[in-house]
Amino acid sequence: MSSTTVLLDQNLFNLSYNSLSEVDQTRMSDLRARSITRYYGFAPNDISHLTPKFWAFHRDDICAFDISAFSLITIQCNLVAGTLATYAEKRTEYQNLVKRVLSFDVQGQYMLTELGHGLDAKHLETTATLLSDGSFDLYTPRLHAAKYMPPTSPVEGFPRFGLVMARLIVENEDRDVRPFIVWLNNGREMCPGVTCRVLPRRAGSKPLDHSITSFNHVRLPASALLGSLAKPDDPRQNFLHVISRIGVGTMAISTTLLPILKRCAFVAGKYSLRRRITNPEGSLISIFTFRTQQQPILHALAQIAVFEAWIPQCIAQYTDPTLTAPVRHALGVCVKAVLSKAVQHSGFHLAERCGAQGLYEYNHIVESQLESRGIAVSEGDTLVLSIRLTTELLLNRYAMPQSRHPATLLAQHETGLLAATRTRLHTMSDGHRGAEYNRVLLPQCLPIVEAIGQRMAYEAALDAGVEPDLLALYEAGVVLQDPAWYAEHCGLSREAQLDQERRALDALEPRVEELLDGLGVERFCTAPILSAERMERFVAGLPTFGEDGNREGQRESRL
Repeated sequence: MSSTTVLLDQNLFNLSYNSLSEVDQTRMSDLRARSITRYYGFAPNDISHLTPKFWAFHRDDICAFDISAFSLITIQCNLVAGTLATYAEKRTEYQNLVKRVLSFDVQGQYMLTELGHGLDAKHLETTATLLSDGSFDLYTPRLHAAKYMPPTSPVEGFPRFGLVMARLIVENEDRDVRPFIVWLNNGREMCPGVTCRVLPRRAGSKPLDHSITSFNHVRLPASALLGSLAKPDDPRQNFLHVISRIGVGTMAISTTLLPILKRCAFVAGKYSLRRRITNPEGSLISIFTFRTQQQPILHALAQIAVFEAWIPQCIAQYTDPTLTAPVRHALGVCVKAVLSKAVQHSGFHLAERCGAQGLYEYNHIVESQLESRGIAVSEGDTLVLSIRLTTELLLNRYAMPQSRHPATLLAQHETGLLAATRTRLHTMSDGHRGAEYNRVLLPQCLPIVEAIGQRMAYEAALDAGVEPDLLALYEAGVVLQDPAWYAEHCGLSREAQLDQERRALDALEPRVEELLDGLGVERFCTAPILSAERMERFVAGLPTFGEDGNREGQRESRL
């Protein structure tokens, strides 16, 4: 169980979102973010050198408790503080700002993406023009150049600044992208020349003031520029250096999908065990009796057991200084692809198995599924990252760590997909940039990355001694994602594949309550469906009309 359970005793973490206005809900996430950040007490070294404390936060169960607060913290500590720390080593004037960021005295936002330039961020249009006195003029030339999504509106008690990525213009020459420190508001009102337009709430998410932000000739001091005025010798390498913390984020925020999955499995599992229906004989039985109810819960538990073994191994590889940068980033992409798919697939079926109760955010599952979609596109869209990774592997620009157990089914799957795709690429006259590659191989890139990651996860769990029944169910679940390939290449008939799953489910079914309790997430779950008592308290607090309520029969119309 995460040590942050102590925070749950604070009133701040016990208030119901539904009792607050949307403005106060947003501020609550900011206050929670501050409390969690101060609990961890990050030092600049934790951020710069990716210490165990940095990784422990991203895997903390409290992140799933309030994803909005988590989002603010990972932006603050990884993207903003991490970027600032790179320059603070040589520029002492930034060191105090890094400390203020890590104590959450101020809030920093990372402002790269533009409305018209999402993944095409290197072609962003925001400009920062050097003036004769050494200051800069920050300007948004058109709506498509406005910064998209970072929360920038005034929130009481949280002065905000942005690390704004802009094109440095010196004497009419474009000197490529640089980060600039730009104060956005003082917690009460926007700074002169800065306009924030708050977007509607994202579907299923806790409120956060995601915004479209533009700059109308904002004057910045010379110290706002992070980096040199000189034109870079290699614009591509300069851009990759400027946004290098995004690569760290690809790996870090993906690990947060594990506590999200644990929370979903716990709620669906406990609800399934307590929910009763009447059988044909007139007796009450748990809905968990049915195999269709057991499948998504037990598969999720098997995935969790495997990922618990895999993620620490991946972090150890990721932080190995001898690992090349492309392979390091590729590890993060594999983790992101595998965990994103697991949470989306499991989340859908876990919510569905809760029936009408699964439709409501307050029962966690559908909310978590929708929140995790944000993680899948943050710090690099999973699909686009997978296209790039697969293409580079096919072109033999680098290779992933080799399989330690090449005879396993999942290792054969990975090897087979890559070999077949390479063979097909060699027959294409226009290569990896042609129309045929786009039509034939592009759709196969994400499944290939998932296959690589699933093999790595399985091997990590095998080497870590994960229980054979859990490992067998994880393997069966992966096989059933591509049943035709295993039938064609491994001689596994459809019936054999289903038998493999059936045996593993049979072995784990009697242990489900033990496995659910072992997740250690009960304190972080407030879903009413977890118990009859919780549901009674929840219903008692709902707006009530009629004989049992204190209001007249109808709401007053405002139309």
